[in-house]
Amino acid sequence: MASAPLILLPPSEGKASGGEGAPLDLGSLSFESLNPTRARLAKALVQLSRRPRVARKLLGVKGAALEHARTDNANLEIGPTTQAIDRYTGVMYDAIDYRSLDDSARESFSQTVIIMSGLFGMVRPFDMIPAYKLKMGARLVRGKTCAAVWKPLISKSLLNEVDRGVVWDLLPNEHSAAWDPAMVPHETRFTVKFLERRADGQIKTVTHLSKLLKGALVRHLVNNAAAAGSAESALELVAGFSHPEGYELRPELTSEVDRATELVFLRD
Repeated sequence: MASAPLILLPPSEGKASGGEGAPLDLGSLSFESLNPTRARLAKALVQLSRRPRVARKLLGVKGAALEHARTDNANLEIGPTTQAIDRYTGVMYDAIDYRSLDDSARESFSQTVIIMSGLFGMVRPFDMIPAYKLKMGARLVRGKTCAAVWKPLISKSLLNEVDRGVVWDLLPNEHSAAWDPAMVPHETRFTVKFLERRADGQIKTVTHLSKLLKGALVRHLVNNAAAAGSAESALELVAGFSHPEGYELRPELTSEVDRATELVFLRD
């Protein structure tokens, strides 16, 4: 019997404000071993966000967005929390549309999805987190990116997921740098690429729709978690996937890239 897949997602750039949960309790978050580093990064983020010039460079925003981010970060340890699936907003999470999933798919989503975070390392969809601003590529402590800080810790923590034969790595490069697949035993790791054929016949990589497309794929995976957890049935599953934007799997374009099977979807 196939095990459930492991689906790795990035957080959203934008995050919902507010929440009705109690202030941040690191002890309540998944992956307890990450808590000492979470505490260290949270303390540094609160302190550095109080300095406007430093915060602007650290957070990569300016103007009203910078002031909003500084306020969120200043209230990191005292502000309200909400579930990660509600905190993270944006195109991909809108396309996943968790609330519209049936009970079985919601359960699959909660059990299979892990969200990478510059501040928390990894969270599960129902972990209670505050509003914050911190990119995985930000250099928060000792000149290291958050990805570099997290990489050995996340890789070790994921060893507890060794029963997952299939990993769906839907992370952008910035977040992929936060773990080492070679340290995490797995049968198959799938990545995805979306291509588009232009009017002149040239094929180009899709960037502007990639988050929307990945969100739709995640819905398909959690609606068919048993098939998505087996390397053999996973290929059949995505081959039969009818993408709402007209992208279809092209097996002839699928290849091995960085020790992963890169599934290519093309729209003519």
